[in-house]
Amino acid sequence: MNLKKYFIGLSFTSLTLLTSLTFVFPVHAAYVDTPACRAEMYNQIAHEKRIFRSVLFGQKKSKDSPIGSVRYDKQGTSWLKNDTNTWNAIGADAKVRNRSDGVMDDEADIEERHGLFEVKKVSTSDQLPAVLQSFRAYQCRLRAVCMAVSASQNAEDDTPTVDVQPDGCISFMEPVLKNCKYTESTTISTSSCDDAVEAVLTQETQTLTLLVAYDSAYRSLLQFQGVFEGFLSDFRFSLLQPLWQTVRVMGNLSRLPCFLSQCDE
Repeated sequence: MNLKKYFIGLSFTSLTLLTSLTFVFPVHAAYVDTPACRAEMYNQIAHEKRIFRSVLFGQKKSKDSPIGSVRYDKQGTSWLKNDTNTWNAIGADAKVRNRSDGVMDDEADIEERHGLFEVKKVSTSDQLPAVLQSFRAYQCRLRAVCMAVSASQNAEDDTPTVDVQPDGCISFMEPVLKNCKYTESTTISTSSCDDAVEAVLTQETQTLTLLVAYDSAYRSLLQFQGVFEGFLSDFRFSLLQPLWQTVRVMGNLSRLPCFLSQCDE
């Protein structure tokens, strides 16, 4: 099979499937459009994106993360690992400035997990169903964020979460976005959250298509390497060994005092 055609076909298939799973957002949704609400909304969208990336690439323990890694805690504060067993808060408003690996694992917003692209000894085509289902769940979770933004407008002050259920998805208990409550001076938008989610999904679709193509090429290269290594091993010992023996014999001829037909002369 032509590997180039295989990669192109696999990438095209994954792109088609991802595009077909994209949500069509309702046009009647209304969102509070203020800087504080948008910031809280973007933080929640970023949290869902980190969950999706951990499903694809996994989430290592803090002690196994290299220096320079960035993590987020449950409060949304970003942390940078700048030394062994040492994490420093990046945000200026963080109450605690330093954490160890153990505390970072306990306070991280994403749990440790093994990623789909980390699975070994499988082909990319075997991974596609799980990847596509994860992308579908990612769309549901982003849609749930937009529904939570809309539901937070009239939520009671003592209500911590709202129950939302996008079409075709399970129900989600989303946190109430306190900065998205409706007031008389609040500006209302009909597309702020939908546009943001649509842009994120477009970028993730293109990134995931590239990842599938790269993963299929890399796994195919490893398969070719294994097969070709066996061929070289057979070629080395079956075909080259007689040549090596001949070369060794020819090299020893110079050390003979005479040939048998000339030794009596």
